[in-house]
Amino acid sequence: MKGPAPAPHREECYACFRVKKNCLCGSVRPFATRMRFVILMHTKEARKQRTGTARLAWMCLKNADLFIGTEFGDDGRVNALLRDPAYVPFVLYPGPAAVNFRDMGPEALPAGKIPLVFVIDGTWNTARALLNKSPNVKALPRLSFAGKYVSRFAIKRQPMAHCVSTIEAVYHLCREAEAAGHERLGAKAEVLMELLGKIVETQLWYSRRHRHRREDNKKMKRA
Repeated sequence: MKGPAPAPHREECYACFRVKKNCLCGSVRPFATRMRFVILMHTKEARKQRTGTARLAWMCLKNADLFIGTEFGDDGRVNALLRDPAYVPFVLYPGPAAVNFRDMGPEALPAGKIPLVFVIDGTWNTARALLNKSPNVKALPRLSFAGKYVSRFAIKRQPMAHCVSTIEAVYHLCREAEAAGHERLGAKAEVLMELLGKIVETQLWYSRRHRHRREDNKKMKRA
């Protein structure tokens, strides 16, 4: 007697990399920023991404790149951007010497220069490893937030209270840049938090149905 047929493969959207029935591409509303973003996604994050937010943030940002890897010291794309005189590069990463848009003086961001913001996407361990293996990015001035924010990514365990997801980090940076007069976005950036809300809503529905968080399902984890 034959056993039960294997479960059909769950089709994924090749844009947002979510299961097709939970695809969020239709909710993406791209907007332009004066800042240029470069999201450096650790390979492990790209491989296991299920509720990851970096790809959705990138899809929303017209002036952004997304590169996947574990080190970018010799990456021609990154180094070409760093050499471009139109930009003033920063890495969005906390630290005692980090600057923020509210307190940033003209010496940190000269008139006419475009902020080039590198955003590291991964767990704190993989993000730290990526930064340490990318001396060109590690050497950049660090950019952080003037305010303190609590993550709304309720389905994700954060290592520390002040940690936020990538999509939230981009959102808060856009808002602080606008408050400092470096951006004019109006309500356009709100799409970032709307997408995060949809992710949380979907995962909470799954949790209520299955009585545990989806990310805790061992069958869903990849080696």
